[in-house]
Amino acid sequence: MDSKNTQLFGNGVKRTYGTEAMRYNLLAARLIGDLVKGFLGPRGLEKMFIDILGEVTVTKDGATFLRKVDVEHPAAKVIIEASNTVDNTVGDGTTSVVVFAGALVEKAQGLLEMGISPALISDGYHDALQMAIEIIRKVARESTNYDRRIMKYLVDTCLGSKAVSHFTEEIEIPSLVVEGVCRIANFSKNYLDVDDIKIEEKIGNCSEIQLIEGTVIDKTIDESSMPRVIENAQILLLDNDIQDERTKTDAEIRISAPTQVKQFLDIKTSNLLQKIQFVIKSGANVIFSRGGIDPLALNHFAKNRILTVKRVKENDLLWLAKATGAKVVRDFDTISSTDIGYAAKVYEKMVGDDKMVFVNGCRNPKSITFLLRANSKKILDEFHRSVLDCIYVLRNFITEPKIVPGGGAIELFIAQLIKDRSYIYSGREQIVIQKFAEALEVIPLTIAKNAGMNTMDIGTHLREKVHSQIQLMKKRIWKREYQYNNHHDWYGINAVERKIDNMMDLHVMEPQMVKEQILITATEVIILLMRVDDVLMKKPINIHGHTHTHIDGTTHSHKGGNKPHDHFDRLGKQQRPMHHYY
Repeated sequence: MDSKNTQLFGNGVKRTYGTEAMRYNLLAARLIGDLVKGFLGPRGLEKMFIDILGEVTVTKDGATFLRKVDVEHPAAKVIIEASNTVDNTVGDGTTSVVVFAGALVEKAQGLLEMGISPALISDGYHDALQMAIEIIRKVARESTNYDRRIMKYLVDTCLGSKAVSHFTEEIEIPSLVVEGVCRIANFSKNYLDVDDIKIEEKIGNCSEIQLIEGTVIDKTIDESSMPRVIENAQILLLDNDIQDERTKTDAEIRISAPTQVKQFLDIKTSNLLQKIQFVIKSGANVIFSRGGIDPLALNHFAKNRILTVKRVKENDLLWLAKATGAKVVRDFDTISSTDIGYAAKVYEKMVGDDKMVFVNGCRNPKSITFLLRANSKKILDEFHRSVLDCIYVLRNFITEPKIVPGGGAIELFIAQLIKDRSYIYSGREQIVIQKFAEALEVIPLTIAKNAGMNTMDIGTHLREKVHSQIQLMKKRIWKREYQYNNHHDWYGINAVERKIDNMMDLHVMEPQMVKEQILITATEVIILLMRVDDVLMKKPINIHGHTHTHIDGTTHSHKGGNKPHDHFDRLGKQQRPMHHYY
């Protein structure tokens, strides 16, 4: 950096500009793409990440892994944000978007070396994206959003590319997920709220995975004298304590005579007994309270054969309300029959080494629970992520019931059509659009490579098969006369058997919404990077020699920062989130 720049920006600012900045940005993005390539497809492998505290994460999920990795380059952070965007929007395809973005970068680097301007590359990529979106919307197969057969195929495809697929071969996970989603989805409004599904985890045998038409609370029944099972449960949800009133601030009560002590205690007991009577008169035989319950109240409830669970989390109360139809109440004197919910059975059961309270058999549950079991915490975490991805896939299908073939078939199909279509453009833009098509082919070729197949031979055979199929339909596609036909051969990579196969015959399919989001996000983020030619980075001043950054983005230095430490006060309250060192 020259002296003028130094004077302009001050100390600690590093500037990279021109072609050098663009080259570094593209290189960083490409490296992130190469980092997750090994995840893609059923034969992809997992990665292990160990943080500063020794916590181990084993995953095959692109977004999960990239969130763990601490990167410094801003371009790499942009690619990771793109993966997070896809994860938050459609819940799946996080690896594909990064791999495709990396392929676009690789092609862009070659185009820059040919002397093609960044502006022309950006315009060509944008035009190619529009073509790809047009094609995918035309060839997508329309279905009904309540077709359980298609739903099961979608979940099968999603789980097939996950790390836990070989742990769940003998378990009907797809059927459980589909059944649970169908219980709470609003098909008439094309709507499913993922937050209505609770996923609970416990160490144990995979064969003991359950779908509960209600919810599970990781608590125990308050008193041993209370019933352990309540059938035809009348459920009351309290966002309050069942104990004597306590002031929120320090208060002083002055007593001048011994009789006043008894009077004061009698008033407190009377207030508590009044609360107890309100609860008993409500007709509820199961009570879930967010607050505490006084021993006197517990004794009264046990005598009346009422089951109670105290200190329930706020989220659990909300899930209970959705599942049972109960209303969360705070004021005891306003409790009515309309506030009471229903479940066929409430019971306590040992799950692994812990007792849990099950609320099952709700009439029309608006919330359900998956109780996941696995022999290891690491497998359990990955299992949780995989099931959540499946739920998102079904949500996408319910929202927009259109599907496309998986296994790289749709990417290769679009690539061949774009190559044919590129000849309507003249000059260098034609080359750019063709390079976009070549980047799309990286998806099926990466799946094949991870499966141990010869990518050169496979790529040639795939293009031949897809090209012959396209000749029969491409004119109708561009003339807006195309209608999806089940008899088309959608050739892609059968990674399990390591051969080219018809993906639709294998029932390997994905929601159109996911594929669209992958194409749009990856292309837009690369166009953004192509338009950046000046990067200014300010380095933090390392006062003590021990600089680190927290996951919330805060960077600071302090004595002892190079050693394991925490940011907790004396009461154990966390002052800062967990962090990673540079």
